[in-house]
Amino acid sequence: MKTIPVIVLVVLGIAVAGFANAAPKKRTRNQNRVGPYGEVLVGMTNYPGDQGANEQGLLDILTQNGIPFQNVSSSTENSDLGYQAAFGYRATRYFAAEIGLSQYGSLASRAHAELDFGNGFEPADVKLAFHVGGPLFSVLGILPVSNNFEFYGRLGFLFASVEREFTSQVSGVSGVSGSAKGDSQNPVYGIGASWNINQVYSIRAEYQMLRNIGQSSRTGTEDLNVINLGMLMRF
Repeated sequence: MKTIPVIVLVVLGIAVAGFANAAPKKRTRNQNRVGPYGEVLVGMTNYPGDQGANEQGLLDILTQNGIPFQNVSSSTENSDLGYQAAFGYRATRYFAAEIGLSQYGSLASRAHAELDFGNGFEPADVKLAFHVGGPLFSVLGILPVSNNFEFYGRLGFLFASVEREFTSQVSGVSGVSGSAKGDSQNPVYGIGASWNINQVYSIRAEYQMLRNIGQSSRTGTEDLNVINLGMLMRF
């Protein structure tokens, strides 16, 4: 991916913002006007896939090694907070493009047991986590309902950096750990709504759907559903 077009777009956006600030301000201005903007979204990511196999694999690590064990349990945290920060340019009332950085939080499966290494039972924990984030390029189709409210649809492309990480602890002391990293390029589909508070600020709420994120031969893949809420500021 060439970085020159991205740099040019950012420079153009800054220049446009400078002209906008230098120009005389009109008393009345359309809330959904064209021009550059920035946004920050905070979201809850849910990983809907079945993690039973990962949980069983972690349990096997604790129980299939000939060491006496007791009080075995496993669980998965399939939701986590993430964020998206983006620079955008609205070309018309009905179309915008964005360049951003997304971090979707983590998926974590855990197993716990008490193991007897010869000096009595000690707590042992193993964890398998999945992390994903990366640059997100999007186009938005916008349907203004009024100057204060509008719907939009997102079609994006995520250049995902993915890590599957294993960690272990015995009596609170870190043990064996390791990770596998991979990359993937995935479409991002979203639908949302904006409420224009005034000529500068808007509140956005959006639902996003991502599928088969990750590199199957290294990290495995996961599906993501994301609910975002955030603020947009026009320059």
